[in-house]
Amino acid sequence: MKNVYWFREFLWKCVVFALVMYGVFFVLRVGFVLCANLAGEEMAPIPIFTYIRVFFYGFLYDGKVVGILTLVFFVLGVFLYTIPIGRKILHIFVFLCIVLSFYISISEIGFYHIYGDTFNTNLFYTNEQIPLLLSLWEPHISWKLFLFLVGCVVFLGIMRIGFKIVEFLYQQRSYVGFSYQSPKYSHLFILLVCLVMWEIFSISGVETKNLKVHTQDFLQKSLPGSIQDITQAYKIYRQISHSSFGDYSEQSPTEVVKEFFGIDKDSPSYDLQTLLQKSVNNPSNTEIEHIFYIIVDGLSDWYCNKEFDEIEVCSELKTLVSQGAFKANVFLESASTNIASIETQISGLFDIDIPLRLVSRQIQNLKTALPMNLKALGYKNYLFSGASLEQWQKLDEFIYAQGFEKSFYDTNVIQNAKTRAYQAPYEYTLGAYNHHLLSLVRDRLFVNYQQKTFNLILTTPHSYDESLESFGVPLKRMQAFLQIHPEIARHTDAHLLSHIYHQDKILAKFIRDVSARFTNTLFVITGSHSATLASTLKVKHSVPFILYAPNLQPMIISNVGSHIDIIPTILELIAPNGFKYMSFGTPLLSNKKSFYQTDAHQAFGNNVVANDRFIYDGKHMEYFAQGLERDKDKNLAKELFKHLQQARALSWWIFKNGYEVAE
Repeated sequence: MKNVYWFREFLWKCVVFALVMYGVFFVLRVGFVLCANLAGEEMAPIPIFTYIRVFFYGFLYDGKVVGILTLVFFVLGVFLYTIPIGRKILHIFVFLCIVLSFYISISEIGFYHIYGDTFNTNLFYTNEQIPLLLSLWEPHISWKLFLFLVGCVVFLGIMRIGFKIVEFLYQQRSYVGFSYQSPKYSHLFILLVCLVMWEIFSISGVETKNLKVHTQDFLQKSLPGSIQDITQAYKIYRQISHSSFGDYSEQSPTEVVKEFFGIDKDSPSYDLQTLLQKSVNNPSNTEIEHIFYIIVDGLSDWYCNKEFDEIEVCSELKTLVSQGAFKANVFLESASTNIASIETQISGLFDIDIPLRLVSRQIQNLKTALPMNLKALGYKNYLFSGASLEQWQKLDEFIYAQGFEKSFYDTNVIQNAKTRAYQAPYEYTLGAYNHHLLSLVRDRLFVNYQQKTFNLILTTPHSYDESLESFGVPLKRMQAFLQIHPEIARHTDAHLLSHIYHQDKILAKFIRDVSARFTNTLFVITGSHSATLASTLKVKHSVPFILYAPNLQPMIISNVGSHIDIIPTILELIAPNGFKYMSFGTPLLSNKKSFYQTDAHQAFGNNVVANDRFIYDGKHMEYFAQGLERDKDKNLAKELFKHLQQARALSWWIFKNGYEVAE
């Protein structure tokens, strides 16, 4: 009977511990918001409802940390609670949880005032972390120490009072005989169920698709909390600091350079700026004033196949191609996720499995980046997205480091739609509707058309949203189509088809509206990555690449490529003759007449390579388009795949060490 009561008593102490820790994190979040606001980060008035939403989502974020700490407290208590010294260990654990939470959070406030950001990898890129952490308490160190001590004392006191109340109640109850017949393990079972549900709630709450806060930057940054921020920063730091050239190639750096570029002579060092340099060969005098680079979420090249003609998926894009737009026959994705694909397309580097957006301060002004080259040509660079900035995970810092002037997200899209009285609804769970996103791009262009612009447009990801039917999307028709074609239904669903259908129609309208008023424009349409579950290698890794320029008649150099080839293709068409730039890719089109050659180009994608006959992922080879097997295909495929790994290794070298390669 005694064991039953100590366990119940300890169970209630776990509840007290969790509630007090929630209180600690709530107070610390309030402190962060107040300090950022009082420091003049945001001068515009913020509605009270916005604060309520921020603290509600902050509560969801805190659930994960509180759940983990409570689980540790419980596990320690199961083994130590009945031992006198064990209770002291539990008290030390509680003390450390509260003291470290206050210390880390106050340090993050100082970090924010220095870097304009919550904890990131800058915290670890120094040999003097301790002096840095101490410097974060300056200025106003006396006030910070006072608040630190008061906060620790208050919450340690609250925790102690809570524990004493639980102990008092169970000392009184120990003489009351009830629940003698309780199953032996019932309380343990109930506790485990509660903990599992707690963790599921906290994790799913953070990752829910509804987590989208339309608010100021410093409020968005306050959401995760200092402990999660410093943990994430350290994970990224370890991922980067432990990465090496050997992760991508077994050869030495100089050997890779020699083989990749076909260099015969040995040299102690090589300059990648020289080796990657290309020169534009453009005899055209047509000046392109506006460029629209549209990355469509989840658009696989599979949806451009004939089997989807009866439901008109991608019909408008195919009509555009029939009217003179270029579409590559084989075009590979550069990464398997939205954000990684966007990073590679902006940076001009191959995917190296490192989130570049989280280390943007270490890779300022990449010479391979498209915005940097367009900036040199006099273009203003803008990014438009229908999703919230929170969903893109510090993408803003990365794009500004690579030459963008300004960015627009869901709040800007929705405000523009409401101001101009466009048809509601304006948003759904993942952001603003894509037709309102394109309307913002068009409306801004019509006002600021005097300057040359490069506009990168990231469409809002698809979700299971029934409202698309109100915009003329035939969802029921898609469902009926999949019932008739179960072989297609195994690889997609009606909502994704509806999403692609809708984007196809609005993209065509956007191109018609803009090109009717501005003929000196260039449109690029591609997918972020292939979202289909189809089994063939080509379908798994292929996205469309469509380029349309009303006033240009570009010649095809190659019909095979990948995302890495988009930057040189654009520069080849719009830059003046002789313009120098750096790129791993090669142009697929040119304004200069040239002979199209079979096998003139290969595609290097996301751990897969291809030419116009086969695709190879390092293990399997697949032929397509009636491609015939040739004697040396296996050797060629292995050579191309090795070439891809060398390109990834050199991309890592540029990211980590710059452009000078030496042993």
